[in-house]
Formats: sequence, structure tokens, C-alpha cells
Amino acid sequence: MEKSLLGKIRRIAWPILGPRLERSADFVGAHGCIRCTTSFVAWNQIPDDYLEFGVYRGDSFVEAYRSTWSDCDKVRNVITGNKMDTWHGNRPRFVTFDSFSGLPDGDDVERHLDYSEGAYACTERQFINNVKQGGVNIDDVRTVAGYYDDTLTVETKTRLNLRKAAIVIILCDLYESTVPVLDFITDLVDQGTIIIFDDWYHFKGSRNHGEQRTCYEWLRKNPHIDLVKFWQQGPQSPSLSL
Repeated sequence: MEKSLLGKIRRIAWPILGPRLERSADFVGAHGCIRCTTSFVAWNQIPDDYLEFGVYRGDSFVEAYRSTWSDCDKVRNVITGNKMDTWHGNRPRFVTFDSFSGLPDGDDVERHLDYSEGAYACTERQFINNVKQGGVNIDDVRTVAGYYDDTLTVETKTRLNLRKAAIVIILCDLYESTVPVLDFITDLVDQGTIIIFDDWYHFKGSRNHGEQRTCYEWLRKNPHIDLVKFWQQGPQSPSLSL
């Protein structure tokens, strides 16, 4: 009798509650962080680029790309006018930075088996194939291949005409890899920029290692930059806004 009653309740309730629960699930975990961020950018009509450092196979990149355009269309259906049309018509660029050879070598004390030389390698060609299969228009994508010490330069900014970033996703794992990233984006972030640190809580959440250490050192060097927590769901990737 009890099982039969529960079954009836499920059949009645699911058509009403099911879609709402599924939509709520969209905002859970690391991909939920990305979706909340692209929604913020769309509703505030922030007209800048998307930068991702450490793309691996492209999972987070595909999520960000699809969410960006989905949210842009949703907002355009609500807000109308010339300003909205101009913002919607200026397609953001999606710029990726990766060695495509895995993590660099080094003697960083943070290294363990997960972070050995060559870990998380995926070729540039495979990455492009993956994101194409994920529905990304490759004309919107720029890939910068090479280790950060060689590629994160003023010349790269000039060549790509980088001015400001709306969203920055950092998936660098190690302190030594995150340092050049934050130095590179210092003049690209502005009010409304969201920075997502995918590996923020690695090393048992220590402020003295990995991305956290780099971020706190960067903020001390740049007191004009003030970050506030934008999104956090459990031990997942936090996003911080300027």
C-alpha cells in the first residue's frame, strides 16, 4: 500500500516538479559555476572576450561557449533596443591558452603523480575536433599553443588585439603555471570581469599552494584589484568578480 501511494505521488508530482529540479541541477558543480557566470555576463551586457588557460580536452570550453550564446539569446528576448542589438551583434572571441603537451617539467614541491610532466596532455588538433563536436563554431575560437613563459607576452596581446576579458577560466593546477597567467591578465580585467579558479581547493584547500597562493600574491602586488566571491557551491570551482 505504501509503495503504491508513493508511486502515485511520483506520477502526479514529477510533471510539475521534474523540469524545475532538472533546471536547478544545471547550476550544480563546476559547470554550474560556468552557467552562473555566463548568465551574469549576459544580463549585464559585458562586451568583452572569454579567456581560458588550460583547456585540456575542451569540456569546460564547450560548456562556456554554449552557455554564453544561450544566455545571450535569452536576454535579447527580454531586453530590446539599439544598445542590446549592438551588444548582441558584437560576437565575443573565445581565446584558449595551452601547451597542448601537458604540464611542464619542473621541481615544484607541489608536484605529485597527478601533476607529473606531461599530465593532462591533449593535442591542439584533438581539442579543436572535440569542441567542434560539442557544437562550437570554430571561427569564434583562437588557440594560443605553447608554454606560458613563451606565449603570455605583450606581443600576444597585440597580435590578438586583446583589450578586456569578461570571463577568465584558470585550470592551471600548479603555482608555477598560474603566476604568468595572472600577470598576463592584470590589465585585461575590469569591473564585471569574472575569474574562475578551477583548482582553487587543491592541496587540501591550502592558501600556501597552487592557485590560491598565486591569487593572494597577485592581489598584494596589485592593490587596485579587489575580488569578491561571486559563486561557490561546496568544494567546487569558485568564481570571483572584480
